[in-house]
Amino acid sequence: MFENVLDQNVTSLLQEDIQKNALPNSMLFSGPEGSGKLTCAIETARVLSCTSTQNKGSWNCTCPSCLKHKALIHPNLLIVGSRECVLEIDAAKKTFMTAIETNAPYLPSARYLFIRSIRKLTIRFSPLLWEEDDKLSKISPIIANIDELLEEIDPAKPVPEYDEAAKIVDCLDTACKKLEGFLYQSIPIAQIRKAAAWAHLTSADNGKKVLIIENADRMQENVRNALLKILEEPPQDVHFILTTSKRGAVMPTILSRVRTYPFIERTTAQQTNVINRIFHEHAENLAISSYLENYLPVSKETLSKLACSFLLTIPNMPPLIRRVVVQRFNPKDQIPLEMIIGEAHNFEPRILFTLFLKEILEILRIALREKGISAQEQNAAMAWLNAIRGINESVSIYNQSPSAALELLSGKLEKIVI
Repeated sequence: MFENVLDQNVTSLLQEDIQKNALPNSMLFSGPEGSGKLTCAIETARVLSCTSTQNKGSWNCTCPSCLKHKALIHPNLLIVGSRECVLEIDAAKKTFMTAIETNAPYLPSARYLFIRSIRKLTIRFSPLLWEEDDKLSKISPIIANIDELLEEIDPAKPVPEYDEAAKIVDCLDTACKKLEGFLYQSIPIAQIRKAAAWAHLTSADNGKKVLIIENADRMQENVRNALLKILEEPPQDVHFILTTSKRGAVMPTILSRVRTYPFIERTTAQQTNVINRIFHEHAENLAISSYLENYLPVSKETLSKLACSFLLTIPNMPPLIRRVVVQRFNPKDQIPLEMIIGEAHNFEPRILFTLFLKEILEILRIALREKGISAQEQNAAMAWLNAIRGINESVSIYNQSPSAALELLSGKLEKIVI
């Protein structure tokens, strides 16, 4: 069990609980980004549904249930919540195309990796969750297109020639980027209610059902309360797996109804090993997040410059902050807010907005560490910090668009003066 969840001792605890039939109905997988929480949650669902009588839950199991779970098409698995899938898709795409070009021995696993990375996105658009949503009419044709394209590279068929495969994966890449733009950053209450209704339905094969809720900390209060009602009286054959990288932001009443399984931060060497084994990249001393950020359409260096340029658009910027910005950035290169948003690729994928705000926060932290800072300057910088954190929540929890949030942030910062 859990052979593909690398360098996480928590899998031993999960395996023990499963073998003793002591796995709780409601769980929280808590740990840093990139620590394998989603992979482990998906594996837990597969192991619980495995129908093999020998080596139950083994990664190499070929029972019908395991095959469907590994392909992420099992009807007993539902995933809700936001995730930046396109970076993993781009990384898997490169692995797949390199394997075709070189006829690498890992070609079958590379094809599987690419298909599975796409399914991690499309599974969030189950009609069960999106029924009656205004976006469904736009989403359905994209999903249908993706499904047709995936048929062309199905593992049951021969691998297409390189040029043909390149066209297929490029079309898939484009469609997935478009599809991800429809994801809500924070789970709508309608989806939680629909997921609850699904949980109470008996599965066709009477097997275990698993609902995975990613980023459980990104919920509005009414959504949290709706989730709480499900967790208070979970159906007998349904397991709920919540994931979070911010356990402290999860509502205490929800925490009281789940068992936490802690995931640790992997060492850089361990993360490099994950990259090498999964993506067949010969990386050295590289974190998973840094590796995936290489596939962003905007570099971190550009985001840093745009962050400085944004700060310079704020009238009455505290002198302390201005000094730090000018040290890092040539004010002559300043551009207006509309161009900043455009050069930031309209903050798609959304992780670009998070990284953009991190660059601004770093500038403020540097300013706060300067010697001779006055109490007034410190208060102004702290007020800016709080405003920026609040704007991040408006996007991650209240589903505001990054461009609208940035305009709002500009207005808020302008009102904070010494």
